[in-house]
Amino acid sequence: MWPVSLSTLNLQTTIFFTRSEYILTTEHNEAAAVSTRPDDQDTTYLPARYRQQVRIKKQRRIYKKLLTAGIVIVFFILAFFLLIGISPVFQSFTPLQSPLTPTPSTGGQNPAPVVNVTISVTPGYVLGTGISALSSNDVLSPEKAVSFIRGEYPAETYTLKNLNLTDRYSGHMLYEFTIQPTASSSTETRFVVFDDAVTGEPYTPGQDDSRITMGQAQDLARKAFSGIRSDPVRVRYSTNPDSGRTWNFRFVKGTSPILTGTMDADTGLISSFTQAIQILGRPAEPVIGLPAAQVIADRYIFGKNGPVAVNMSKGLYSSLGSPSDPVAGQYVFIYNRIVNKIPCEDDGFIIGVDSVTGEITVYERHWNAPDNAFSVASDALVLKREATYAVLKQAKETYPESVNGPRIVSAEIKWMDKHPHGFTPRPGSIPLAWKVTFDDDIIRSNSSAKPAIAWVDAQSGSILDFDYRH
Repeated sequence: MWPVSLSTLNLQTTIFFTRSEYILTTEHNEAAAVSTRPDDQDTTYLPARYRQQVRIKKQRRIYKKLLTAGIVIVFFILAFFLLIGISPVFQSFTPLQSPLTPTPSTGGQNPAPVVNVTISVTPGYVLGTGISALSSNDVLSPEKAVSFIRGEYPAETYTLKNLNLTDRYSGHMLYEFTIQPTASSSTETRFVVFDDAVTGEPYTPGQDDSRITMGQAQDLARKAFSGIRSDPVRVRYSTNPDSGRTWNFRFVKGTSPILTGTMDADTGLISSFTQAIQILGRPAEPVIGLPAAQVIADRYIFGKNGPVAVNMSKGLYSSLGSPSDPVAGQYVFIYNRIVNKIPCEDDGFIIGVDSVTGEITVYERHWNAPDNAFSVASDALVLKREATYAVLKQAKETYPESVNGPRIVSAEIKWMDKHPHGFTPRPGSIPLAWKVTFDDDIIRSNSSAKPAIAWVDAQSGSILDFDYRH
C-alpha cells in the first residue's frame, strides 16, 4: 500500500481533467483550420482520402485517451477504498461464521445471514503413515476402501480401528484394516484383513497358491446359485484348522447380504451356505409341516451328494419372531453319517428349510473320513453302565472337594471321528466309543456353562477324551 493523501488525490484528479480538456480543445482548433471546400481562400484545402485518414487517427487517439482515463479512475477508486479499509477484494476473504454457532443478538438490528459452511469430519479410525507414503493416482481413496470393507464388515457389528497402506506382500499394494467386533472391547479380539488398494477386491496372504483362483471361485458360486440376482459376488480366501483352505463367498444387494457360504479352495466343492430370509410380508405360522420339510431336506442331500448313508437324528422348528409377535421361521435338521449301522459324531449334514417357501436356507456338509478309516470291530464290548461308572469316578477325582451331585445327562455309542481338517486318519484308526454327557451342581447353576463330555473306548473301557471344566 502506498501512502496517498486525499489532498494529493484531488490535485492529481484536477490536473488530469484539465490536461484532457486542453488536448480536446487543441484538436478542435486544429480541425477548424482545415477546410473541405476547394474555393475557400482563408483555410487549407484537404482532399477526401486524407480527411478519412485524419478521422480514423483522431478516433484511435480518443479511444486510447478514454481507456487511459478509465484505468486511472479505477486505480484512484481502489486506492481510496484501501485508504478507508473497506476493500471489496479483501472482504471476500473474511472468515465466515459456522451455522453451528449461535448468532449473537443485535438488538433491533437485522440479524446477520446464516452462511452454510462445509465442516470436515474426522474419521473414527487411525490413519497409518503408509497412506501418505505409498498413495498414488491408481490407489483407491481411503473413503472408497472403507466403503468396500463395510460391505463385508458392517459398522453395526464391527469397529474399524486402523487403516493403512502396505506393500509388504510382493506384487500387491494393499489396504490394511484392523477390525474389532463391537460386542467386545478386548484388544485380543482384533483382527487384520486386507483389500487390494487398486481394485478393492479382498486379499488374503496365501491365496495366490490356491488351486481355485478368485475368479474361478466367483464363477462357481454364481453357477451354483444362478437363481439369485445380486451385485458382484465378493470372495475372500481363508485358512483355519477346522475348515482348511476355503473361499468364503457373499451375494449382496446394496449393503445387505443375501447368501453367504464357503467353498473348498482345492476342489471348488461348496461345503456350506446360509440364505437370508426376508421377514417382511411373511405369515405368522408355517405353511409347510415338519414331515414335508424333511422330505425336501432328504432330496436336497441326495441331489447334491448322491446316495449316502445318513440318519436324521434331530429336527426342530425355529421361529423368526417373538412369542408376542410370531413370524414363520425355518426347520433345521441334523443328519449323521452311518457306518456299520452306527452314527458318526462329526460327519454328516445340517439342512435348513424355509417353513413358508420350502427353499433351502442352510446347508453344511461334513464328510471327511474315508470308509476304511473306521475300526473293523463294530461291536461294543463295554456296557453302558460300565462306561458311565468310569466317567463319574474320573469326575470325582478331578474335583474331589468342590464337586457335588455329578449327573449323567446322556450316553450313546458313536464313532469318534472328529479330527483336524486336512488330516487323513489311518485305516481302522477311528474308534467306536461311548459318548457320555454329564454335569454337576456348579455347571447346572451357571446358565452359560456347557455340560461336560467324556469319550470311553467301547472295546477296552479306557477314557479317550475328558472335557470337564468349572
